Parts: sequence; structure tokens; C-alpha cells
Amino acid sequence: MIDDTHIQEGLFARRSRLVGYLTVTYLLLVVYTSLHPFSEWRAPAQEVRVFLTAPWPAYFTWTDLILNVLAYVPVGLLLTLVLVAYLRGAAAAALASMLGILMSLSIEILQVFLPGRIPSNADLLCNTIGTFAGVSLALTIGGRDILSGRLYRLRQRHFHPGTAVDICFLLLALWLATQLNADIRLFGNGDIRELLPTLPGVGYTPRVYVLLEAVITGLSFCGVALMLTVISRSIAGAMLSVLLLLICALALKTLAAKLLFVAGASTLWVAPGAMWGLLLGGVLWTVLLGLPKSLQVASATTFIALGMALVNAAPQNPYLDAALRVSNYGHYISLIELTNVVSSVWPFAAIAFLTFMSFRLR
Repeated sequence: MIDDTHIQEGLFARRSRLVGYLTVTYLLLVVYTSLHPFSEWRAPAQEVRVFLTAPWPAYFTWTDLILNVLAYVPVGLLLTLVLVAYLRGAAAAALASMLGILMSLSIEILQVFLPGRIPSNADLLCNTIGTFAGVSLALTIGGRDILSGRLYRLRQRHFHPGTAVDICFLLLALWLATQLNADIRLFGNGDIRELLPTLPGVGYTPRVYVLLEAVITGLSFCGVALMLTVISRSIAGAMLSVLLLLICALALKTLAAKLLFVAGASTLWVAPGAMWGLLLGGVLWTVLLGLPKSLQVASATTFIALGMALVNAAPQNPYLDAALRVSNYGHYISLIELTNVVSSVWPFAAIAFLTFMSFRLR
């Protein structure tokens, strides 16, 4: 049994803006992934609710079912963490469960109007299971570890307070999400070549590619590391935080490669350029650790902008493209499209945030 009184003691103590930002952002990403490309809407040939009583899908994969469950665990978790600061634990859990299920049902109904989407009662069931799992997780660790517990105390000890820091955490979470796309260079975000006029690009040669990959990885990593450093209270805290962020990013990149590349290519991203780039970024960040915050912000802005510019100038790696083309990643196409969008806009959001921080530090 869950001790509701214990939960409330921890959760009523604080209403987290960061959790609110994460909740809104994650829900929007789920909607985008589920309804993309938002085109060719048409009236359905049958009732919109017919999928609810349809037989179990004849063709499905366990990977699809598991992904549908996992996608809604954060929905239940985040909704509960938001609501439990206003309601008692049981009421918050019930309302969060209802909202998660209603969200999934609404998306499945809207998919009836999209020819590229197939509504499924199996998806609805898996989403419901994921929502319940997230709600249970929130009630189990919400007060003890998140809102007023260990994570909250760690944040207070190692990072500055304020809304700007919350926004920075949100940007860093989105940066981690971009690592789930194996089709982009390590830490290389901001590819907007489809929106740019056709310009003469750099021709592919192994030497040029390794050099550009190293510079892109190094500058991008240093820019992100400096963002985390700016909001940290101490150099020691910044070093530990950057190390944990790096470990999480590389783990996600490896997972993405395992899912999206051909068998045995899960470490394809571990290339000489990426490794030299990690070394370059680490050394550069270490050198800049002692600078004033204002100069760190300016450096982070410059590095992220330069990294984005080089991403758009760099040639495609034909070996990477080949590994992706022969891989059966149809089940992950929505995830790839989503991470592509987040990756494209992330540098602009980061630069806007850093520009705001530069004015605050003057």
C-alpha cells in the first residue's frame, strides 16, 4: 500500500516549474510524433470508434508494443507530479490516469482521419499500461526522490535557483533526446539544409569528414558543457554534471544505433572523428572553466553557432547512409522524424537562451 500521507508531506512542499515545463514539452512531442505529418486529412470510411472493438491486430511486433508502453510512462509520471502538488495522492493519480488515457484515445481517434496512420486498440491498451506504470512510479518516488527529495536537494546544492535554470534543464533534456537519432553526427544539431538555398558543399573525402566531424563534435559538446557550467554553483558540481550528461548522451546514441543501424553496427558512431571531437571538446571546456560566467555564455553561444554552421557545410557520410538504408527501421520512423525536428531547432533555442543569459549577467 502507498502511504498517501507520506506522499503529501513531500509533494505539497513544492510546485516545480521544471516539472511543468517538462510535462508540457513532452505532451506536445507525443502529439507531434503520433499525428505527424498533419496532412491529407480525410473523412473516414467508417465510424471513428470502430477500432475500439476490432480484433487484435493480425500483424504486430513486440518492439512496437513495448515502445507504446514506454512512450506513455513519462505521461503518467509527469502528469501525476504536476497534479499531486494540488491534490491528494489518490485524487492526483486518478486524474493523471484519466488524462493519460483520454489523451491516447483522442490521438487514436484523430489517426482515423489520417491516411498515413492506423488507429489501434492495441496501441490504446499499451498506452494505458504505460500511463498506469508512470502514475505508480510517481507515487512511489515522487516525494522521496523528485519534488522535495533527493533530486530536489541535489539541484539546490549544485545549481543556481530560478526559472532560467529550469529552462536550461529543459533544453539539456531536449539535447539528450536528439541523441536518439543515429542519423546525425555525434552532438551535431541544427541541420537545416532543406531550408537553405543550394550552395556548393564540401566534397566527401575520409580526411575532410574526420576533421569536420571532430570539430562539430568538439564545439557542440563544449557549448553544451558550458551551458551546464553556467548554471552550476561550483566547478566540482559542473564537472560531475557534465560527466553524467555525457554518459547519458553516449548511452542514448548507442541505443539509437542499435535500433536503427544494421545488426552489429551499434557502435558505428564510435568513429575517429567523434573520438577526437570528444577529446577536443573536453580540453576546450577544461580551459574555459575558470572564465567569468559572462565569457562562458559568450563562448557557449559561439561554439553552438559554429557547430551548427559546420553541420550544414559538412558532407554526408555515404557509409552511414548505407547502414541506415538497409536497416529495417520502419517502426521507428516517427521517432526519427521527431528527433530530426528537435535537432534542427535546438541550436536556435539554445542560442536564444544564452543571449537572454548574457543580458542577465551584464
